[in-house]
Order: sequence, then C-alpha cells, then structure tokens
Amino acid sequence: MPDADGVEGARKLARGAFAKLSQYDPAASSSPPSAPTADLPQLLSCCFQLLRRLDHADPGLAARCVSLLRAFIHSIPSRDPDASLAPALEVCLQNFVDISQLRNCTMLNDAIQEEPRVSTMAKSCQYELRVRLELMSHHFISSVQDEAEFEQFFSALSWSEKATQRTPELGLAGAISLVRKSYWFSMPVIAQAHFVLLASRCVGNGDLNLHLQVFENAMHAYLIYLPDLGVFHRTNAAKSLFSRFAHMKLLKSCIQDATNQKLNCQVNRLLLFCKVHCDDGRHVKERNAFDIFVSFIEENQHIFQEQSRQEAVIVVKKIVSNILGCAKQKETHESDANVSEEMIYLAAVLRLMGSSFLEVLRSIREMRAAGDRHHENHILLRISETIGLLGQYEANGLNIHDLFGMAEKSVDKETTSVLMLFHFASLFALCLRMRFGFLWKACIVMIMMAMSLVIDEDRSLSAFQFLIASKELAIYSIDQEDSLKVLLVENLLHQ
Repeated sequence: MPDADGVEGARKLARGAFAKLSQYDPAASSSPPSAPTADLPQLLSCCFQLLRRLDHADPGLAARCVSLLRAFIHSIPSRDPDASLAPALEVCLQNFVDISQLRNCTMLNDAIQEEPRVSTMAKSCQYELRVRLELMSHHFISSVQDEAEFEQFFSALSWSEKATQRTPELGLAGAISLVRKSYWFSMPVIAQAHFVLLASRCVGNGDLNLHLQVFENAMHAYLIYLPDLGVFHRTNAAKSLFSRFAHMKLLKSCIQDATNQKLNCQVNRLLLFCKVHCDDGRHVKERNAFDIFVSFIEENQHIFQEQSRQEAVIVVKKIVSNILGCAKQKETHESDANVSEEMIYLAAVLRLMGSSFLEVLRSIREMRAAGDRHHENHILLRISETIGLLGQYEANGLNIHDLFGMAEKSVDKETTSVLMLFHFASLFALCLRMRFGFLWKACIVMIMMAMSLVIDEDRSLSAFQFLIASKELAIYSIDQEDSLKVLLVENLLHQ
C-alpha cells in the first residue's frame, strides 16, 4: 500500500500529465493549433504508469484521468494521418488494455444500443477489441502516407539498408500480439504485413524462449500463405493443422467506416507501389547479376561463425551460382509474375523469421562457448521440429542435384538443415524467374542461415567439401537483350 506522501505525489504528477495530454485533443477549446507529437510517447507512458498507481489509491482521480485518456484516444480518428503519431499509438497499444477502467474507452459508443442482448463482459471485450483495431488501423495508415513511407515499407520488405531503424515503442511480445490480432480480425493482408515488419524491428529485445516462439509462429504463418506462390506442391494429401487454421478467423474487422475507407485506400496505393517496384531487373542490368548477389552475401557473412566463415561463404556463392542456371532453364511468362498481397506478406514473414532465427543461432553459439551441450542439443531439436514442417511441400521443377551442381555427390536432403536450404533455394529460383526483387534477399539470408545450421549440427562443412574444392563457378550476367550468358571463371572464389 503506497504511503500518503507517495499518493499525494502521484496525484500531483497525474494532474499535470493529464492536463498536458488534454492539449493534444483537437476537439478541446484549449488545444494549440498543432500540438507537437514528439513528446507524446513519453507523456502517454507516464500517464499509464500514474493510472496504475492511482487505480486503488484514489479511484475518483483515476476515473477522471481515464476520461481524459479516453478523450485522447477518441480524438485519433479525427486526426490527419501522420507518421509522427505512430510511436504514441504504439504506447497505447502496449498499455491501454492493462488498465481495467479503460475497458469502456470505445470509440463506438452507439454499439451498446445495437447489441442489447450481449452480456456486459462480452460488450466490454468487444469494445476493447474495437479500440485496439482502430488504433492498429491508424498506425498502419499513419505509417504509409506517401511515396517516402512506401519506400520505407518496401525497403524493410526487401532487406534494404534504406529501411528505417526506429525502434518501436513496443516489446517483442506486444508486437507479436498485434500480428496475431491483425490476422484473426481480418485486417487486409498488406496491413498484416505491416505489423509483421513492425515485429521484426522489435527482435533482439526478448529472451531465447521468446525468439524461439517468434520463429515458430513465423514458420506457421509462412506455411499458411506458401501455397499462394504455386511453386511448391503438398507431399501429403492430408490437410495440416495450418491449412485448417488458415480458414479460421474469429470475426470480421469492426472498425469505423471512415477508418475502413482510409485503410483500404492506403492498402491499394501501397500494393500498387510494390507491384511497380518488385522488378529490380533494371538495377540488375547495370551490373553483373551474380556480383549483386555476391555483394549481399558478403555484407551478411556475419551470419556465419568466424572460424568457418570463409568456407561457408564460398559454398553459398556456388549454390547461388547454380540456382541462377536453374532459373534460366525455365522461362516465366510476364503475365505469371503477378505480385499479390499474400506474396508481400510472405516476404514480411521471412524478414521476421530470419531476424528471430539469427537471434536463436547467436544463443546456440553462446551455449557452445559455455560448454552447455545439453541445452544446445535441446534447442537444436526444437528448431529442427519447426523446420521439419517445410517437408510438407516439395519444390516444383528443381532437383537437388541442380542445387549442388554435381549429380554424383550425395547430400542428405532429409537432414533438417539441408531441407531448409533446399526449400529456400527453390524459392530463390522462383524469385529470379519472376523477377520478384523484394523476395530474393530474404531467400539468400535463409539459405545462409540454413548453412550456418549445417555447421552447428555437423560441427563442420564436410558434406560440402566437394563444392569448396571444385575449381569452376558459373557466373551469369544479363546483356542488353535480357538473355543470360554463362562464363566459366577459374578459381574466382579463391582469389
């Protein structure tokens, strides 16, 4: 129980903080013409903390403060979308459901008259969900307003260095909860992708168990939308849990009509932008295609442990070279290369999957350095079970010997790490055929992580020595007529 001085101090701070918050309500007569939003996240965090202190110590003042906070949340739909508001929305999404009084802070007050038969608890739950969905919708709308913000979205999707580095005002667990809610409540798929990318920016501030859960959840989400690519067919006729899950959603989105119109407008604009920019062929024509891939591999070589890095990079470069050859063998009609919201979502999920898996790999290395073999083996078994879910699908038109380039060499495709490598190599081949520039970087990252897992499982790259020892590498470039020419370069990777 807080002491009297502590309660009085909380009261004083609350009056000041909530008075300042009221200035951000455009409907309030005392509101300045354009209240700055830079201080909003910190102010809102303070308000939520004070509410928790006053909840039992001074219920009357807490109720008045809740009313002011409700007025701020109520003002959000009437505000012009602005990226500077996104951090404040993240604070609300992270905090507001934890305050019991805020269960009535709905922006849809008329709903209580429309649903007289619904219990008070059910109404409270529905209101809470509606507020959260309204805030989530405005977060998406505020984050993708113009071409510059579209570019930020697309850069994050394609693992570009241009992507924003702002750390969200959410913990990783909170961000993942938004990802789940965006799916369950039927938000547009491209808006769901926005929250997946938001979660990927939160990776790193959780523990190993949370990163494992994120990796597992990302794999499940990936499998839900994987059939939309058309490059993998099911190896098993029975429907998986994830196939059934893909068709289960609790209810349709219940946001306001005005918000829904803004949401759909921005979804359509962003989708068009992604379609226009998905083909990075014009950039590839300026340089040798393989040079671009090699540069990206070298930029991300930190994925491998230092002692095996050089050989692992050589293997990945040679595999990528072979995939370039496979991609050329099967031409794709331009009409087939259609970017959908589901493909954009897959790219976002791969960003989240790769980011979380990298954290898991780092933890495994720490366990090995500490001699914790038991815990390390437990984690390897857990991620092996998750990766094994990829075995439900077989790649169309790609043979494992195409991938490694030497038919007489035997590589065990049943090994989890090799299964993962082959899967994303197949996806990489599709990206090259279809010119899906926003997906190929994710594929290379996942191939590199699979190779790192090979090293972790086998303690060496002995299974791939035949690639390291080979003296030839096929390099592919694109000429003015977009035809691929093969050049054989002796010992290029060893120079």
